[in-house]
Amino acid sequence: MPTFSRRSLLAGSAAAPVLLQGQSKRPNFLFLLSDDQTWSDLGCMGNSAVRTPHLDRLAARGARLTHCFVTSPQCSPNRSSIFTGCSPHTTGTSRLHTPMPEWEPSILEPLKAAGYFTGCYRKHHQGLPFQRRFDFYGNTSEKFETFFDRLPADRPFWLQMGFTDPHRPYKPGGFSPPHDPASVRVPEYLPDAPEIRQDIAHYYDFISRMDADCGKVLEILEKRGLAENTFVIMSGDNGMPFPRAKGTCYDPGIRVPMIAAWPGRIRQGGTHSDLVAHVDLAPTWLEAAGLPVPEKMQGRSLLPLLTGSGAYTKRAEVFSERNWHDNFDPIRSVRTERYKLILNATPHFPYRPAFDLADSPSWAVIQRLGRQGKISGAHLRMLEPNRPMIELYDLQADPNEFTNLATSAAHAPVLADLMRRLSVWMEGTNDFLPPPRNGVVAL
Repeated sequence: MPTFSRRSLLAGSAAAPVLLQGQSKRPNFLFLLSDDQTWSDLGCMGNSAVRTPHLDRLAARGARLTHCFVTSPQCSPNRSSIFTGCSPHTTGTSRLHTPMPEWEPSILEPLKAAGYFTGCYRKHHQGLPFQRRFDFYGNTSEKFETFFDRLPADRPFWLQMGFTDPHRPYKPGGFSPPHDPASVRVPEYLPDAPEIRQDIAHYYDFISRMDADCGKVLEILEKRGLAENTFVIMSGDNGMPFPRAKGTCYDPGIRVPMIAAWPGRIRQGGTHSDLVAHVDLAPTWLEAAGLPVPEKMQGRSLLPLLTGSGAYTKRAEVFSERNWHDNFDPIRSVRTERYKLILNATPHFPYRPAFDLADSPSWAVIQRLGRQGKISGAHLRMLEPNRPMIELYDLQADPNEFTNLATSAAHAPVLADLMRRLSVWMEGTNDFLPPPRNGVVAL
C-alpha cells in the first residue's frame, strides 16, 4: 500500500486530458445512492419481503456485487470517499457533517475537464462549497427531468441521485400498500418483538419509495434514448438505521447493496462475491471514461471485474472507520472474506447509538426488554457498560458476529495478521489514531 504525503494528497487532477476530437464517445454515468440501507434489503439480494421491482430489473440487466463495503458506517464521511477515492481520515472528513475541504480534489474535476456535465439531486452531504462544484444541483422539489432538460446535447453526463430514503424518521404512509410487519425479516442481531417488526416494515416502505424514484430516473433514460450508453451503479451510503447496524463496523453497518449495469459491457444477470469498497467507485468511473486515476486514490477500478476485460486483482481485505457521529466513538475495522477485526479506541464507553437510532422504537424496546430480563445474551450485549477493545469474528462460522475470538489461542495467528494489516493501512493512509503495531494497542 502506498504512503501518501500531504503534498500528494492535496495535488489536484486538473491535468487530466480534455475530450479530444475523434475520440470514441464517452459513457454517461448514473449513480443511484440510497440512504441507510443494509446490503440484503433488496429483492434481488435475496429479501423476498421487501418490494423493489425497479432495482430488481436493473440487477437482471446487469450485475450484483454482494460483498460491497463502505469506508464508514456514517453518511457524510463515507460519501466523501465516493467522491475522492480516499478514506475519510485521509481527507479530513471523518466526522459527521464535516464539509469537503475546498482544496481537496474530487472526481468531479477530471470529469468536467473531459467535457462531462455533472449533476446531483438531493443529498450529497459535503457542504455548500462542494455543491457549487456541480454544473447542476436539484433539491427535493426539483423534477428529475430538469437535469436532462439542461444537459447540453453534445456532452456526456455524471449524475448522482442522492435519495434520502430509507433514512429516519419513519411514519405511516411512506408507501402504499404498506409492508406487513408479520412478513418482514427480523435480523438475528435484533430481538423479534412487535415494535421492531413494525419499525422494519416502515423501513421497507421507505426502501420501496426509493425504488420507485429509481424507476422514474431509469424511465427517463429510456425515453430520451440515453440508456444504451449509460453506466448505472446503485449502492447505499451505510447500513440500515437500526441498533447494531448503522454507526457500527459490524457487517449490517458497513455492508451495502451494489448493482452495476451497462448495456453491452456488463454481462446481464451476473453475480460477483469479491470484496469491493466505496473507494473503488471513483477509479471505476475514471477508467470507464478513459481518464487516468490519480495516484492519491486508494481504491482500484472495478471495470475489469464487471466487464471481464483486463486483469483484475482481488482485494484481500476492506477497511472501515467510525469517528464522531452525535458522539465520539472512534472504531477501525479490517475484514477479509472470512474474518473481521474491530478496534474500539474508546472501549470504556458502552454502545451508544446515533440520535436517530436512539429515538427509534427498536432501541426503546431493546432497553425495555433488557430491564425486564427478556432478551438473550447476544442482544443484551448492546446494553453492557463497556466493550472489548479488540473484537475478532469468524464470519464463516459466526455471520452475526456474536462470538468474540480475540482471546482464543487457536486464533492468535489470525489476530496478529489482521492487526498487522490494520496497522499498515492506518499508517499508509495518514490515520490520526495510533495503529496497533505488533499486536499492541497504544491508545
